[in-house]
Amino acid sequence: MKRLLLLLFIAALTWNFNKSFSWDSTAAKFYPLAVGNLWSYRHVNFAQFSCVPMSYYDYVVKIDSLVSRPNGKWYFKFSDGSLRRVDSITMNVYAYYTSGECLMDSLFARKNDTIGNCTSPRPIVTDTTHVMFANTDRRKLRMQQMLIGVFYYELVEGLGLFHRISCEGGGYQIGLNGCIINGIQYGQILGFNQINSEVPDKFSLSQNYPNPFNPSTKIRFDIASVGTVHRTVRLIVYDALGREIQTLVNEQLTPGTYEVDFDGSNLPSGVYYYKLETELFTETKKMVLIK
Repeated sequence: MKRLLLLLFIAALTWNFNKSFSWDSTAAKFYPLAVGNLWSYRHVNFAQFSCVPMSYYDYVVKIDSLVSRPNGKWYFKFSDGSLRRVDSITMNVYAYYTSGECLMDSLFARKNDTIGNCTSPRPIVTDTTHVMFANTDRRKLRMQQMLIGVFYYELVEGLGLFHRISCEGGGYQIGLNGCIINGIQYGQILGFNQINSEVPDKFSLSQNYPNPFNPSTKIRFDIASVGTVHRTVRLIVYDALGREIQTLVNEQLTPGTYEVDFDGSNLPSGVYYYKLETELFTETKKMVLIK
């Protein structure tokens, strides 16, 4: 009898442990990881010494594959080179760098919880409200870093990273344009996308297509590997007088082939120029908008 009671007690403890610390599909929706998932963000640069928007560009990041690392863990590899995983027991989000694994988020976090991650100082959950996106109401977690200025990021259920802002005497913010999660699109997909991860032999800037165009066109470029894993890349559109119209890309990119959309809906017909700049390569090409 005593042995039976002991076995029942152990079974109850095991059931409660698994119930409390096993994979939580609701929590995991705040960080939807699956090969093929894709996010489009708008990156806004602030003016120096203020949080006033000055310029922006749109970009796309997607999950390309699932890879293993020397610590025996498997990570989802993003097109920007970052590696992420969600632990099935703790629901913690981890990143992997050359120095090893680093705790990024806790999906079990609730309001007023402090997340002990690898950033300094540690963020605290300050908001657990809701947000409307793509005509649906979704739960939102806001993580605030306790610094001078404005520093926080937001995760939204079913979408992942929704918004991030960093402003202290200048800075930036990113916001979600849209995403494709498990084959379903929410919102708009705008910006540049890495379409081939094979390393090109040289830098190049292709002619936009179609050209002439109305109202949108695509621009493709190659980033070669020369002495560094990441390279600062800028792709800017100018009018016929040399005035800057829009920054399409202003990012550190890994070697590969990229494609970016340019929308001229709000521009008059005419000749425009687009210029690709890196530390080792510069090229300019002409395109024509006809309405």
